[in-house]
Amino acid sequence: MIKGLYTGAAGMLAAQTQSEIIADNVANIRTPGYKAEESSNKAFPELLMMRTSTENEIPGNTVIGGMGTGVVVDQVTRMNVQGALQTTDLTTDLALTSEALFVVETPNGERYTRNGQFQLNAEGMLQTADGNPVLGEEGPIGPLSRDFSVDTNGAIYDGGVLVDQLRLVQIPNEELIREGQSLYTSNQAVQAWQGEPGIRQGFLEGSNVDLTGQMVKMITVMRAYEANQKVIQTQDSTLDKAVNEIGRIV
Repeated sequence: MIKGLYTGAAGMLAAQTQSEIIADNVANIRTPGYKAEESSNKAFPELLMMRTSTENEIPGNTVIGGMGTGVVVDQVTRMNVQGALQTTDLTTDLALTSEALFVVETPNGERYTRNGQFQLNAEGMLQTADGNPVLGEEGPIGPLSRDFSVDTNGAIYDGGVLVDQLRLVQIPNEELIREGQSLYTSNQAVQAWQGEPGIRQGFLEGSNVDLTGQMVKMITVMRAYEANQKVIQTQDSTLDKAVNEIGRIV
C-alpha cells in the first residue's frame, strides 16, 4: 500500500517535468530558430507479487502478477526540424536552410545558434540581440554599412568588396547543450560546416513549435497528473481507515 504512494508521486513528478518542457516550448514559439523539445518516460522495474500459502493450504506460492513502481522522465529530445522561413526584408536578418549553426562570441566563450535575428551596433559590427558579436572566418564581422549583402554561401560583401565569410559549424543534434533561449554549446569537438549553408538574407527561420500539438500534450499531461493525484488520495484514505478504523481496539 505504501508503495502505491511512491508510484503515484513518481507519476506526478514526471508529469510536472513534462508540463515544464511544454510550457518552455510555448513560451519560445516566436523565438527565431527555436527547436521544440520532447520528453519521453521510462518505467521503473516491475515487482512480481506472490501470495504465500497459509497453514491450512497446500504449501507454495501463488503468482498474483506484476506491480508497476512508477515512471520517470528518461530523456529530452530536441526536434531538429526546419522551421518555416519568414520574410523580413532586413539586411541583418539571416536564415539557414541547412543544419549548420552560426557562431557567436559570448562572455563565456563561443556559442552556437540558429537564431539569425542580428543587428548592427553603433560601430557597424554585426551582433545578436543580446550584443554578442557574430563571428566570421576573420573574427567579429564588421564594420559594415547598412547596405551589406550576404550570398547563399555566407560570403559577406559591402560596397561590392568581400569583407568576410560567415563562420558556420556542424554539431550532431544529440551533442548540443542548450543555454538560454537560442544559444547552444557542446562538450565535443566542433567541426566547420562542410555542405551548402543555404543562407537567405532578409529572412528568419521561425520556431518549429506546433502550438496545437503542444496544447493537446498539455491536456494529456494534466490528466495524467490528476490521475496520479487521485491515486495518492485513495491510498491515503485507505491507510487512514486501516490505522484509525480497522486497527482500532474496541
